[in-house]
Amino acid sequence: MTGFSLTDAPTRRYQHLDWDSDRWRGFQPRDGDIYVCTCYKSGTTWTQMIAALLVFQSPSLPGRLSELSPWLDLVTDTAAAEQARLAAQSHRRILKTHTPLDGLRYHAGAKYLYVARDPRDVFVSLMNHQANLNKETERAMAAEMGQTQTVTDMLAPDVETQLEEWLTRGFFDWESDGYPWWSLFHHGETFWQHRHRDNILLLRYGDMKADLAGEMRRIAGFLDIEIAEETFDSLVEAASFSSMKKNADALAPAAEVDMWNDNSRFFNKGESGQWAEVWSAANLRRLHALSKRYPSDFIDWLMGSDR
Repeated sequence: MTGFSLTDAPTRRYQHLDWDSDRWRGFQPRDGDIYVCTCYKSGTTWTQMIAALLVFQSPSLPGRLSELSPWLDLVTDTAAAEQARLAAQSHRRILKTHTPLDGLRYHAGAKYLYVARDPRDVFVSLMNHQANLNKETERAMAAEMGQTQTVTDMLAPDVETQLEEWLTRGFFDWESDGYPWWSLFHHGETFWQHRHRDNILLLRYGDMKADLAGEMRRIAGFLDIEIAEETFDSLVEAASFSSMKKNADALAPAAEVDMWNDNSRFFNKGESGQWAEVWSAANLRRLHALSKRYPSDFIDWLMGSDR
């Protein structure tokens, strides 16, 4: 993609089936706001949890994670009502967004956490996500938003074709992949272009799995949060995969509206390398071809092989 300026208005509007970047219009930012910026199935809830634990400095959060760190993009209540709730928050705000950086209005006083995950594992996690989705709830929420179609309706009947479409078809006109969701590659590249800014931190899911305590210290330093050593180990434990799985009813997004058949399965395995049993040789070749559309250093970083 061509470069874009972060001082201008958003370059694009992302209007998907259940989320809309235009809901940020009129939002009043504050210095110190924390944006958790991820594509799907790349550690969004995990990063929200880490940020909340660091902000509140306690392994026990003062409310549901989705209330402490709302997803403004999501088309549920009116944007004005959601913005009013955010304006009423007195703690340091943690804002979830799935909007690529070219769809956000940049605020120099905020902090941006972008998390990437190996695309091959992302797709496997997407399939687990779809299998655990309560289809009746999905359809009811779509109807409330005036939608006649859901992502489930748009999926091909078999996983091989779903993956082929994900690699070769875009949902948005300016994307070449990601259907029926959106492009993980384009999403990541918008942040990669501006990775040298001191208020944008790029993280990788695999690094967080390998050294959670070390990555939490790095995030705390980036957010200018002083670590209290006497409680830090308890925060790391609360952010562990096993702890979050046990506390899934309070942490899984939309758990309160029965979005999942099993809340704990939202935190399914969280492992890397699961893709090997799912990806065919043909789709690996399609992935290779798709990767050629993007800068090689970005792809190396995204796939976890730093130069």
